[in-house]
Amino acid sequence: MAPLEALERRHDDAPPRDALRAAVLQGAERYAILAQAAALRLHARMAEEARRGSAHRRRALPADRTASDVWLARLAAALTHHRNAASALVRADG
Repeated sequence: MAPLEALERRHDDAPPRDALRAAVLQGAERYAILAQAAALRLHARMAEEARRGSAHRRRALPADRTASDVWLARLAAALTHHRNAASALVRADG
């Protein structure tokens, strides 16, 4: 019996999302690997957007206003968060 059929037979309502994804992807391990890779790509893309945004904002501001700019601080915090999250995912994989 296929994993998807077995899952549908065990549940009267819709099966749990995680179990359904694992059945479609032929295993929870493959699902976990794909989910981690997707999370890593997301954090890498978000870090890149924050890096580009902060560089653009720094170029637009006079030098004496960069230290007190709230928007630049928010972009720097977002960059830090996404870099740390991506690093944590890489460390967890290794």
